[in-house]
Amino acid sequence: MSAGLEIRGKSMRIWMRPIATEPAIKETLDWAFTPENQDRAEKLANLIKLEIQLEQFSLAKHFPNSKHLQKNQVTYYAQLYLSQTIKEVAPSTYDSYKGHVYNHIIPKWGQINPKDINTNMLRKWIEHLKDGLNNKTVREIITRFSQIHAIWRDERQMPYNPFENIVIHQVDTPEPDPFSKVEIAMILNTETDLDIQNLLPCLFWTGLSMSEQIPIAWEDIDLEKGTIQISRSYVRGIYRVTKNRRRKRKIKLLEPAITALKKQYQITGNARAKTIEVLQRDNKTRRVEKVRFVWINHERSNHFEYHELRYRWNKHLNKAKVRKRGINQGRHTFASQLLTSGQVPPEWIAEQLGHSDTSMIYKHYGKLIAEDLPDYITKLNNYITM
Repeated sequence: MSAGLEIRGKSMRIWMRPIATEPAIKETLDWAFTPENQDRAEKLANLIKLEIQLEQFSLAKHFPNSKHLQKNQVTYYAQLYLSQTIKEVAPSTYDSYKGHVYNHIIPKWGQINPKDINTNMLRKWIEHLKDGLNNKTVREIITRFSQIHAIWRDERQMPYNPFENIVIHQVDTPEPDPFSKVEIAMILNTETDLDIQNLLPCLFWTGLSMSEQIPIAWEDIDLEKGTIQISRSYVRGIYRVTKNRRRKRKIKLLEPAITALKKQYQITGNARAKTIEVLQRDNKTRRVEKVRFVWINHERSNHFEYHELRYRWNKHLNKAKVRKRGINQGRHTFASQLLTSGQVPPEWIAEQLGHSDTSMIYKHYGKLIAEDLPDYITKLNNYITM
């Protein structure tokens, strides 16, 4: 996969091979042969080469009138859609979109004229997709295809929308599966690796998601005041600001988390700072930060990756003889245990988790843990007794 510039006489031609197993595509530049244009052509070839290496190349963007592109085919509009989207969404989101396009949409519809697509064809395809994918993924694929088709409709000013009556019902979100107090005690009292022994209490008692927990740095923490400033996340190898402004927050730490962090400071508090680039909310700008990470994998002298923690977590649950659940259930446990305690209002929990209201607390993150509920009846009887 590469690209380059060919010069024949006074003709300049860009060659590119975006797919290693396919022949090179060649496009002649309709530019006068001058030193300035030759320099410009070399820069274009280098740009295309870089885009191919980064898997961000779109033939439609650079050569919209190419004979290799058929404007009456879905492939053309799919590539146009991706070229428009790449700067609008986070890199991890773009990777997901690209997967939907290249793994599902183009293989099925790439050579078809958008005008020939009707609702019945889409329904049959959806039933086929459901054989191997869950409803959530199918909905996302159809959403991408609908947006691609909309580009064609807008260009041609076509009123008919074959996606208009397509409905894919969402499967109910699985209920939170938090850990009880007994299970938490079993997990925390089971011997584990030095690298994660102080992390375990923080999984249960900070309310952070794993994408927030992994890149936490000592520069974010004030142990005297018992707070952590949440300002970045880490997803698929990329540091970025929190996904919305509400998630940028200062949380107050519970005592078990403070105790664990004080112990962890003795291990990583004086580690050498690392320079990272944090992608900003515009998905273009990157801000440089120097940070000392809290949760370090000493085998690599860098913070943990999600898959590393997931492996150690599952191994530890097995050792502690606790029913296996995902590592993100620590965040659910935080919300659920605090709800169950009855000691704090749901609004405070929502603030800690980075939500604007309590709806997500009840819908997704928390539920009352029956075995840990206080004796509310006795409390109520004492209250109403005259």
